Amino acid sequence: MFDAITIMPATHLCYVTIGIALTVWVGRTLRVHGRVFLAKGCKGNDELAHSLSHLLSVGFYLLHIGCILLTLKMGGYAIDLVEAIELLSTKTGMVLVVLAISHFAHIALYARLHGKPRYANTPSNFERVTNAEIV
Repeated sequence: MFDAITIMPATHLCYVTIGIALTVWVGRTLRVHGRVFLAKGCKGNDELAHSLSHLLSVGFYLLHIGCILLTLKMGGYAIDLVEAIELLSTKTGMVLVVLAISHFAHIALYARLHGKPRYANTPSNFERVTNAEIV
């Protein structure tokens, strides 16, 4: 089926395909669902929100696809199918961890842009009454 000469190119091809597919999926998810937060932060300026969303997406893709391609050579050499699967799962797992860290960094950025959420029925710090004030 696979010999030692063809196993690494096949592993590399699978890794690049899976890594880029995961990156595109996370990038599109962040762009589509993050645009609402950007629009709110841009105070209704849809053109600015769209532009900022596009710029963030380009940076996201450049960073993650660049990391995928740079790590292509790292991780060892597989000479049989079992080692190839282990190498592929290790590299794919690393891609997922880096994407998760980036995803949470984006969420933290969106939260920082908007501050803490205000809830309609929650009094502000100035409206809270302590027990000492009631007496």
